[in-house]
Amino acid sequence: MTEAVSAASVPVPAARPGFGIGPDGTYTRFGQVAAFVLGLLTTFVFLPLVVVAAKLYLRSEDVFAEDPARARKLANWSWVSITVPGLPALVAVVVGLALLLAKQLG
Repeated sequence: MTEAVSAASVPVPAARPGFGIGPDGTYTRFGQVAAFVLGLLTTFVFLPLVVVAAKLYLRSEDVFAEDPARARKLANWSWVSITVPGLPALVAVVVGLALLLAKQLG
């Protein structure tokens, strides 16, 4: 026996998954590393945004099966919430290390 499934109940895959997200809605290896590093930096800079990023990504996993386009938006916003404070922190660490190295050398 076969059962007919309406086209409306089958989700259409997103044309492009969000940054660091594979076609099945999970993190790619690069996405895992980037999320860890940026999340760690954001934790030190602004802890509440890490919580926001985690909630947005978890919600995108829940929504992925029904609405991949919305899941992509949620995943992208989770990246924004850890990247905005994380990148300046990364720049500050690099500049600090460069200054420390310059002081040691000269």
